Amino acid sequence: MSRLKLFTVVIVAGYLIGLLATLFVPVYVALLIPAGLSSLALIFYKPKHPMQGAKPFAEPIAPSQASTPLPSDLKDTVAKDPVWGPVLEYIGVLEDMLISEGQKDNLDNEIVEKTLSLLTRLQRVIPQLQELNDGNINHNIHRLVFKDLNGAVNPFLKLSGEAKRQNRRLLLTGLKDINSKISFYVESIEHRDLIDLQTKIDLIHERYNVQN
Repeated sequence: MSRLKLFTVVIVAGYLIGLLATLFVPVYVALLIPAGLSSLALIFYKPKHPMQGAKPFAEPIAPSQASTPLPSDLKDTVAKDPVWGPVLEYIGVLEDMLISEGQKDNLDNEIVEKTLSLLTRLQRVIPQLQELNDGNINHNIHRLVFKDLNGAVNPFLKLSGEAKRQNRRLLLTGLKDINSKISFYVESIEHRDLIDLQTKIDLIHERYNVQN
């Protein structure tokens, strides 16, 4: 079993154990189980950089579509978080895998670009989710990354070339559904921010709009 597959097995096993644990302990406690196993797996798994010695894409991915890393200070803060650190690390593993498989022509450019774009959205929203600290949302995003996204891409990689061509639209539809779910969480965060803004503006209005 390759290190990537072993890493994935540990991640999924941690997620399933955490899911069962929610029956007995609070969600935020249960999330520490997959987070701990993920951290342990990361100690033994260090993905190789896929760009060295690999052939280039026939049509390179535009910089705007490739993964844009978080600012270093923000990334360090998230990486130290026991809930979101493993998620951020696993996103990096998936990015390396996608680029590598694309260079080997196991994934076409559209699938690689759209999946990398999706992962970039996740990277950008994670700091906001960390601040929100909603146990249910945390659980759902963990499932989205470790189970749904991984479970969509890996079975597709096992198909033959002809089967991939015939079923690529199926994978793209799944990626679109996942992206829609991310949009839902982004909109939820924006709605919360708007409520906070309105509350603060109302307080300011009451404080300073005093009739003399």
